[in-house]
Amino acid sequence: MTIDFTCQKCDATFEIDVQDLSDGSEKLVCTSCDAKAPANLVEDFVAALTEMRTQVAALGKKFSLAMAFETEDLEDLDAKADEEDEEEEDEDDLDDDEDDDDLDDDEEDADEDEA
Repeated sequence: MTIDFTCQKCDATFEIDVQDLSDGSEKLVCTSCDAKAPANLVEDFVAALTEMRTQVAALGKKFSLAMAFETEDLEDLDAKADEEDEEEEDEDDLDDDEDDDDLDDDEEDADEDEA
């Protein structure tokens, strides 16, 4: 299985075999301008591909499967993920504020006990 990539920097197109990417024998680097993906992003991508291949193999016992992903199709998912991350951060901030209030109440109780 191969994946076709188009470099955002120079618009060159190249393909990489998923197995070569997974085992580290090939790097995610543009063949034209040498633009590189960050290592942590590649690691996460390979992990996701490995998991997807495992699940597709399991589904293959019952169904044939063909997929195509276009970056533009996934931009909506990325935007939704960003919104969810922001909502979680807002909730965390609220939780922190509540914790701060609890600390203030504890300090007031301690002050009253001393008096």
